[in-house]
Amino acid sequence: MTNQPTEIAIVGGGMVGGALALGLAQQGFTVMVIEHAAPAPFVADSQPDVRISAISAASVALLKGLGVWEAVQGMRSHPYRRLETWEWENAHVVFDAAELKLPLLGYMVENNVLQQALWQALEAHPGVTLRVPASLAALHRRHDGYALELADGEWVTPKLVIGADGANSQVRQMAGIGIHAWQYAQSCMLITVKCENAPGDSTWQQFTPTGPRAFFAAVRRLGVAGVV
Repeated sequence: MTNQPTEIAIVGGGMVGGALALGLAQQGFTVMVIEHAAPAPFVADSQPDVRISAISAASVALLKGLGVWEAVQGMRSHPYRRLETWEWENAHVVFDAAELKLPLLGYMVENNVLQQALWQALEAHPGVTLRVPASLAALHRRHDGYALELADGEWVTPKLVIGADGANSQVRQMAGIGIHAWQYAQSCMLITVKCENAPGDSTWQQFTPTGPRAFFAAVRRLGVAGVV
């Protein structure tokens, strides 16, 4: 059994945990990321991830500040310049980059692309330790911080613990932090479709009594779009 001290431990190395870890390390903190598995390597001709996020211009600025946006664009991203949304039949709103005098509204980026770009930056940063594969077994409060027991028997003793491990967060449960949640009684289908014509740079979403649906261009080069 060994003890690994660090200033901050982040459980979960996805998009949120990875971005936070990189930002903290760039501010001079020593950070350990505890993650079940490293992201799969990016393959240019692979089918796009069905999990796609709309990255706003403000989020692009954040990613540029972290120094990872160039890596994202070197893999795959798709700009969108027009966003339409409406609720059933009477409420309709359009956001148009040209009308707002903006070059674009944002980008559609596959979650695994963003995670891979962040992971590469984390691997290269001297202030970051990546514990992968690793999982949390126990969390204990101490007078000077926390003690984390990992599944392999090793201990980590950070001053601060951050749970970025998803909706069913182990950190949240072990820390006794409650939540207020409810079931929507709905299921969601994420579908990738091959378009006969170029999918363009517009995206839309509609809210109906039976649930929402949406369309967004995913990867221009592959001519595919996402449907929800």
